[in-house]
Amino acid sequence: MKRLFLTLSSALMLTTLLHGQAVDSLALKRQIEAENQQVLMQYAAHPAVVAEKRVARSDFFLWYSHLADRGWGSDRNWYPQETQVLYLARQTPAGDYDIVRSEPVDTTRWSTPEPVCDEAVSPGNEIFPMLSPDGRRLYFASDGLFGMGGYDLYVATWDPQRQVWGHVQNMGFPFNSAADDLLFCDTPDGRYSLMASNRSCAKDSMVIYVLRQETPVYAPLKSGEAQRLAALSVTQPDGGYAFAKRSFGPVPKIDFEEPVEVFDYEFTTSGPGAFAENNNLPAGLVYQIQLFVSGSKPSVRQLKGISPVYVHPQRSGKKLCAAGLFRTYTEAELALPAVRRLFPTAFVIAFDNGKPLSLSKARKQESSVKVITEEVRIVK
Repeated sequence: MKRLFLTLSSALMLTTLLHGQAVDSLALKRQIEAENQQVLMQYAAHPAVVAEKRVARSDFFLWYSHLADRGWGSDRNWYPQETQVLYLARQTPAGDYDIVRSEPVDTTRWSTPEPVCDEAVSPGNEIFPMLSPDGRRLYFASDGLFGMGGYDLYVATWDPQRQVWGHVQNMGFPFNSAADDLLFCDTPDGRYSLMASNRSCAKDSMVIYVLRQETPVYAPLKSGEAQRLAALSVTQPDGGYAFAKRSFGPVPKIDFEEPVEVFDYEFTTSGPGAFAENNNLPAGLVYQIQLFVSGSKPSVRQLKGISPVYVHPQRSGKKLCAAGLFRTYTEAELALPAVRRLFPTAFVIAFDNGKPLSLSKARKQESSVKVITEEVRIVK
């Protein structure tokens, strides 16, 4: 049976929809994390811990000594030398951090940063992206995806056929705990994997664990072994990994291509509401849904979340506002109920080459020709 993991934001939305009342977000967060812990702890890996080191949280990542000196920028991103793909934790306009991917466009510019995949985006923070030496796995930490509490560790796998990052997986127990678990990465020599956690220390510290590098095998968690596994105690001492603190390097100046804003002409009744960027109707037969007629310039607030909305000036000087672009009457009729919940008097209207056409003539014209439904392309 497929199990459902909830994030705080989705649970808050669901609770509000079902009960229409405010909830204690902290209590709900703890409940969600407790339920996720029960699910994630049904199976466990048994990593071989070979060494550990307690360091200050503020710059714990500098103690990953297999990473080159001065490779960490002061923005807490790792900048590998001569990379063909750049992975960064980048702050969004909302203030949280997402993992983005960028490639060189030429010798001076990089492509517009884009999220690595939809599954790696949450209302929280995604940080410390680290690519495996073979380029097949991308590790990162998140406090917004489903998890056991605090930051959890996740891994995405590269799909070589589709050339995309595939399903994002929580790395499970005991890599994750109710505390903060951060910065999982592999050493280039194939001997070790490292991760950091504050599960056994104060929140201003982190313990870096050195694990023997191997593909985790998850088995049902046996009674009484959860506490032992969660401790990540050194069970197989190995002095092969030498800790040495690195220094910060400068944050490199990276010129990213600016994203091209493309207006979304997909019909919706649940967005912020928007007037069509290009108010000209496309050629041919088009149906729309009339919302209202205004004696003055209409505002976005009047749209009640509907987009795109076209404004048709009338001979009287008034403004007729109509929503959507539909190539068939059936498409417009199917969209009408959702619009009428916001505008009870809304109805379907028709245009032919931008000129008003009665519905009877429009439907007769539609039935007399073979209609090929396709995406409406707007030509500026």
